[in-house]
Amino acid sequence: MAQYQLVEKHAIEHHNEYFEVRTTQNGDHPYSLFFTTNEENLEDVAADIIADHVPGAKHWTVIPHRKDS
Repeated sequence: MAQYQLVEKHAIEHHNEYFEVRTTQNGDHPYSLFFTTNEENLEDVAADIIADHVPGAKHWTVIPHRKDS
């Protein structure tokens, strides 16, 4: 199981690097969860997050966010 920590949207400014997993089903409103991780394979981490928190989602994407210095 991948190691990750979900981050509340209001707290993301405290992280230099975080990621977003967003559902992309047609007809649904996009739903996003923000997370931090030290894992290298973001797809595996995102798959675990989806399985744990949005089990009905079949299509999703990972979006990296990096704070500019």
